[in-house]
Amino acid sequence: METTIAASLMRTVFGWSIMFAAPAIAQQPPLAESDERTIEYETVADAVEALSQKDGVLWHEENGWPIAVEEAELAVWSFSPPEYPAYPAVVKRQAIARGAGSTIVMSVLCEAEKDACDQLVRTFAEMNGLPLPE
Repeated sequence: METTIAASLMRTVFGWSIMFAAPAIAQQPPLAESDERTIEYETVADAVEALSQKDGVLWHEENGWPIAVEEAELAVWSFSPPEYPAYPAVVKRQAIARGAGSTIVMSVLCEAEKDACDQLVRTFAEMNGLPLPE
């Protein structure tokens, strides 16, 4: 079952190419921010370092974006490239079992300007069919 969920998550994550083009940042209201930390690392650099040293994490690049696949956790980590407006940033999507099915939970750690970070969240939420934070 986990392999099926991981494969489905990877197809969802890699199925869109919209994330790889730098989006235009339109004037939209700012998104709400979470008061609790949703990524377990303090910085994007800490995430890269920890995942690089973790057993079972497979790395590859997709259109310039470093991607870490953590199959044991059913998680895919997408790291923004230096030329992307929301850099440095990481978006973690993780399949979580819920009853008889599963859901994808998205967490973001973004160290760029607020507008660029909000656009990153909007882009990933849209391409993954996830709601925006309220």
